[in-house]
Amino acid sequence: MKKINLNLYRCKGYLHIDKQVSIHKVKNYIVKPEKIAHHSFLPFLCYDKVSEKYVGYGPGSLGNRPVKQKIRTIMYAGHLDSYIYKYYSDILNIYYNEWITEAKLDKYSVAYRTNRKHQSNINFAAEAISFIEKQSNSYIIVGDFKNFFDTLDHKLLKERLAKILNVKQLPPDWYNIYKSLTKFAFIEKDSLNNSDNPLVQKNNISYFKCIRDFRKFQKQYKCKLNKNSYGIPQGNSLSGILANIYAIDFDKCMSEISQNFNGFYQRYSDDFILVLNIEELSEQYGENYIEKVNEIIANLSKKNRIYLQVEKIKTYFIKDKIVINHNDKVCQIDYLGFSFDGKNVKLREKSIYKFYRNARKLIYDSKVLQKRKGLTKLPNRHKIYSLYTDFGKSKYYPSNFISYAKRAQHIFDKISPNTNNLMLSQLKNRKKKIESALGYRIHSHLEKSSK
Repeated sequence: MKKINLNLYRCKGYLHIDKQVSIHKVKNYIVKPEKIAHHSFLPFLCYDKVSEKYVGYGPGSLGNRPVKQKIRTIMYAGHLDSYIYKYYSDILNIYYNEWITEAKLDKYSVAYRTNRKHQSNINFAAEAISFIEKQSNSYIIVGDFKNFFDTLDHKLLKERLAKILNVKQLPPDWYNIYKSLTKFAFIEKDSLNNSDNPLVQKNNISYFKCIRDFRKFQKQYKCKLNKNSYGIPQGNSLSGILANIYAIDFDKCMSEISQNFNGFYQRYSDDFILVLNIEELSEQYGENYIEKVNEIIANLSKKNRIYLQVEKIKTYFIKDKIVINHNDKVCQIDYLGFSFDGKNVKLREKSIYKFYRNARKLIYDSKVLQKRKGLTKLPNRHKIYSLYTDFGKSKYYPSNFISYAKRAQHIFDKISPNTNNLMLSQLKNRKKKIESALGYRIHSHLEKSSK
């Protein structure tokens, strides 16, 4: 087995029940299966991550657009536990990569892969769109799973984990890992931040002076437990690879469908795309091929206890290099943040809208702050220039949407050279728009400031 370099592991700076610890102090512990088999995992700390999603246009809403809030519960482990999960995640990735390569499924499951470093959603979207561009008569399904991590069936997960590890029964250390991620305990982060219990510390080291104090606290305030027979915490090092393992049978069957009909299949976490040749479908199923394919996918999801978001499944047709929907209207395929109309590839319009909206909001708020405090210089200049101009890249903001668009342009030009890739064209007026919001020319202002 490939050797894992634990010296690369770094302790994260967040507050937790236990104190931060160097990997060098604990690496001899985490590599011993007999220790992990009896390790007592701390409860996860959890919080809700709220993101805004635009659902159309309409009056009386943020930016004159209706906004729907998407709430995702994130759980993160204690510092020592985090090292353990990271180490076992690296081990499991090795087993998974070997298994999936041997099963000839490597190209179908593409997210959370340690053997696909320096690849992202851009690469995978480009691969899918490049394939579609070459088709003249295809049926396409783009869909996603509903609450994927929250609905993973524990029994199926255990069976498939054992299959990947090539064991009949999980070894004690792996069983303890599995149990900690299925029958997990958790505490809401806000309950500790707002606690007036004297055992809870108000510092930047940890929430408790020692684990003994936490156990005392735990007797008074019971942790919440996942009593369901399904669901694993999101945000954990092992979550992504476990989700991939859970979907191995689904991926296998979907890949076989794509091969049988000279098509293409790809799954990126809970998003998937399936492209099938219509002529071959018609030959096999006649005029009812759509109903038949949809029935097969529905049965597969049911068998594997993977729940599809039926309302979000999109179907398209490629006819004479043009994308049309089920109503025979010209449209575009949306997949992994990109849209494709048969010829042109663009970043999703809502991504462009969000970029400019957030920029204008930050600039507006900064101007209000400048006026209120009577400042001679606009505050947040570093943030504005880093996130919303080509200056980009800084210590605190290593990347921005512009660099993402540039990277997307480069990757699509390389992987999908026959499509008209318009990512940078969509942002061609970015400098003028940001300058308009600022009220001055960026370069001249910077030149004056540097003198």
